[in-house]
Amino acid sequence: MTDIDVVVVGAGMAGVVAARRLRARGLSVVVLESDGHTGGRIRTERRPGLRLEHGGIFHTRGYRAMARLLRETGLDGDTVAVPTGFHTGLRRKGEWHHVDYGSVPGPLRTSALSVGDKASVLRAAGPILASRPKDLGDLVSFARRDTRAVTDGLTDTAGRWFTAAPHEFLWGVPSDRLSAAMLALQLHVFTGELREIDGGADRLVTALADGLDIRHGTPVEHVEDTGDGVVVHARGEQIAARRAVLACPADVTARIWTQAPPAVAEHLTIGYSRIDYAYLRTREAVTLSAQGRPVGMEVVTDPEVGESTMGGIYLANSWAEQGGLLLVTAARRARAESIDDDELADRLQSDVEKYHPEVVGQITERVVMRHQPYTPTFGPGTIRRLAAAREVLPAGNVDLAGDHMTAPWVEGAVRSGEQAAGRIAERLRP
Repeated sequence: MTDIDVVVVGAGMAGVVAARRLRARGLSVVVLESDGHTGGRIRTERRPGLRLEHGGIFHTRGYRAMARLLRETGLDGDTVAVPTGFHTGLRRKGEWHHVDYGSVPGPLRTSALSVGDKASVLRAAGPILASRPKDLGDLVSFARRDTRAVTDGLTDTAGRWFTAAPHEFLWGVPSDRLSAAMLALQLHVFTGELREIDGGADRLVTALADGLDIRHGTPVEHVEDTGDGVVVHARGEQIAARRAVLACPADVTARIWTQAPPAVAEHLTIGYSRIDYAYLRTREAVTLSAQGRPVGMEVVTDPEVGESTMGGIYLANSWAEQGGLLLVTAARRARAESIDDDELADRLQSDVEKYHPEVVGQITERVVMRHQPYTPTFGPGTIRRLAAAREVLPAGNVDLAGDHMTAPWVEGAVRSGEQAAGRIAERLRP
């Protein structure tokens, strides 16, 4: 038995942030992580002359909590703007249409939408943009918009092409399965410059973890709230603590914390998306354009996929010291989970070469990536359930963190770690 103030389960961004904040309050903290690395989905795989990112790559000026961490760790000067920003090529009726998803006038300028389509987008976006919730990093701030789906009130084209493009490409989820609160938060956060950390997304989480007691390769089997503290059962060891923060995916949390209050248990049933993609390395840097304008990504939404496999391309040339790099995702309807790695790489390469014949003969290396679970799917009603779960957490000795507790991107993970640490610190003294 080891007495400690707080045990944090999970060394992803949320868990590391929570542990760092609690330690700054003078509390003793141990972090238990089942994997062999820190960062969870935020992982940079480095190969000779190349880096491959697994997640948590980008941020914008709306990522205010992340910006504070960048300043704290001295990395704020090591962020770089992605030249193409949110400029996207959207495939519709066999043609690439230019869309700027980081600009409020973007829907008005794209040829992918008719006048009626644009009007429906503006009717949906106008009231959202006119409001300014207090916390732009937290979906609960937009809970009053959690009564319908993103596509409600949009024309079929606007819902299946325009709004679906970023949702299918970034999260692997169609717009009609997402709460309108997701769109509301996106409109406030995903604007302006798109930025990344020079040298790899994992640099921030590595800096935040410096000095923390993180025990890798330590899966947790069960967390017990004893009333006056907690006992964490991990790999034959029992760790007694005053409090615990479970910074794991929702399904893992539900499995190891069987005493969760009903409102929390209901929230922990939230579903997750999956993503399957391949990195294609090219001899020469590839450029993408739509209607004569440079774009950083291309998206093929469900209505356009047909018999193809590809769902989109992200231009990642800056991650390769020489030549170029393409991140190519599989479309949802392609059911990539049933395709083995070699065949999936073959199909994605074939689709890229079909859309871009100049790539034929250029590909020198292929790496398939698969993530399941990937991100939590906040459908209509899930944010209100999340709000109800968070209301009861302070009453017990177990708290939760992770992107399922705030929003499904890095800023959400950071905010959730801060929130959990704040709730616990209010009740504990060193």
